[in-house]
Amino acid sequence: MQLLFIIIKRTELLDDIMKSLAASGIHGGTALDSTGMAKSISGMDNLPAISVLREILKGNDEAQKGKTIFVAVHDDQLDTAIKAVKSVTGEFDKPNAGVLFALPITYSEGLN
Repeated sequence: MQLLFIIIKRTELLDDIMKSLAASGIHGGTALDSTGMAKSISGMDNLPAISVLREILKGNDEAQKGKTIFVAVHDDQLDTAIKAVKSVTGEFDKPNAGVLFALPITYSEGLN
């Protein structure tokens, strides 16, 4: 099994991504609010690291907020899931398009 992560800034795409995954037979995804780090750090040259992290974790800047979606898929479903996501988002090769990656699941309980 694989754990597919989809990190997007265009939060308005969330429902369409979930619908596309479901239509492709992929179920059980979870979405969380997330805040990007790169933009926060780029404008903070002289602040100590703790202050930078504190600002990032506040999450006050709407432009830096996004969604992180993760869904467990069987190995043979991974390509299908990726195609379902990209049918909504387009390719991830443009700046700020998001991030898409998968990690192997070496142990799980409660997954079918």
